[in-house]
Amino acid sequence: MAEPDTERDTDEIRALWDHAADAYAHGQASGRDSYRYRFFGPAQIALTGDVTGATLLDVGCGAGYFAREMAARGARVTAFDLSPRMLEHARAAGGDIDYLELDAAEVARRFAPASFDVITACMSLQDMPDPSAVLRALRVVIRPGGRLVASIEHPCTATPIRRWERDADGRKLRLGIGDYFVRGAVRTTWRGWRYEFDTVAYHATLADWLGWIRDAGFALHALSEPCPEPAAVAAHPELEDAVRVPYFLMFDLRPG
Repeated sequence: MAEPDTERDTDEIRALWDHAADAYAHGQASGRDSYRYRFFGPAQIALTGDVTGATLLDVGCGAGYFAREMAARGARVTAFDLSPRMLEHARAAGGDIDYLELDAAEVARRFAPASFDVITACMSLQDMPDPSAVLRALRVVIRPGGRLVASIEHPCTATPIRRWERDADGRKLRLGIGDYFVRGAVRTTWRGWRYEFDTVAYHATLADWLGWIRDAGFALHALSEPCPEPAAVAAHPELEDAVRVPYFLMFDLRPG
């Protein structure tokens, strides 16, 4: 995998998320984001388990959804994001949470070693240009016996080329994917929100992710490919796609 130009990429990511923040936060507040509230969010909450009394770091918190969920379950939460505008929305939503503007790669410089019992990253690591460096930094600040619970877009289906194939009546038949081994930035345009916006994610293979986890000093305790519950699909038919193919991958990691 080519070495990322992290300074340039980080500036672009910050600008994109600052632009997206108002629409993104509105989508969460309005309940439009059914994937977050009825699918991968509950799945990651369940995988994270009991956080009562834990010191918890939420990585790439965005508008604060997962940080608030963890605080509501009794964790003492510190959360950070690269985007100042996202953090404005997170703080405005309330909650006893310490929000910081921070680049994830700088975590080990910002916090003392072994500062956190639990680290969470809800759909944020794939948006970072160098996840390997981020995982190494997170390993420094997690306590012995701690846990890192992260969700990402599934590498096997979030490929640079991805398109649903349909029958003559428009019904989805199968997901066509391509360029699985082409690593790097993939730009996505989000339509149907308050306004149109772009984001960038960084595609990597499953083997890349498992190698980064190992090299950072984590052990894989559990792996989850969540599928939406039937009741969620009945209430939000757009989730039916994720019954057919795995959209998300979740890791429960422990310091090795």
